[in-house]
Amino acid sequence: MARPRSEQAHRAALDATVELLLEAGAEGVTLEEVAARSGVAKTTLYRHFESRHGLIAQAARCCVVEHATPDTGSLAEDLRILFARFGEGAGEQRINDLLPLLIDAGTRDPEMRDLVTSMLQERKRPIRTVLQLAQLRGEVGPDLDLDTALAMVIGPFTYRKTVERREVTPAFAEAVLVGAIAALRATATAPADPAPV
Repeated sequence: MARPRSEQAHRAALDATVELLLEAGAEGVTLEEVAARSGVAKTTLYRHFESRHGLIAQAARCCVVEHATPDTGSLAEDLRILFARFGEGAGEQRINDLLPLLIDAGTRDPEMRDLVTSMLQERKRPIRTVLQLAQLRGEVGPDLDLDTALAMVIGPFTYRKTVERREVTPAFAEAVLVGAIAALRATATAPADPAPV
């Protein structure tokens, strides 16, 4: 079991790394700078994280907020619950700010690309499950590819944040969800529950 002092050093290093990522992107994170900011010796950083990539990976993953998958029986309600959670809290804001920086770094660094892929898979997991449940209920067409369905829901948010670098407002989120839910329901072979979108 780690000693309290060791745990404090670990946490201080992760916090300093997140600060650096947000200020300077992945390329701006060096063990020297993390050591200077956190007060944790480089030898300790190597012992805890093994490498610069290991440090960045752990720092990024510690920002990921896990969300339980809702199952209300309604695609619209489940998606609204999830996207309301995605906009809440400092942890969510941090990961929303970090992801575009990590995606950019991943275009030049295979290890960063692998990190982003695993983080995005975790982030998409509850949405994918909600879509799968809707498919089983007949709200979504049985032949619709779930990756395509995910893109229909997530794509506009990614474009807004990563390409336009604009805020995802509640009005924007609601407009996207209304459109995505209508499009997904239109793929169903049988009429979906006429619950309001």
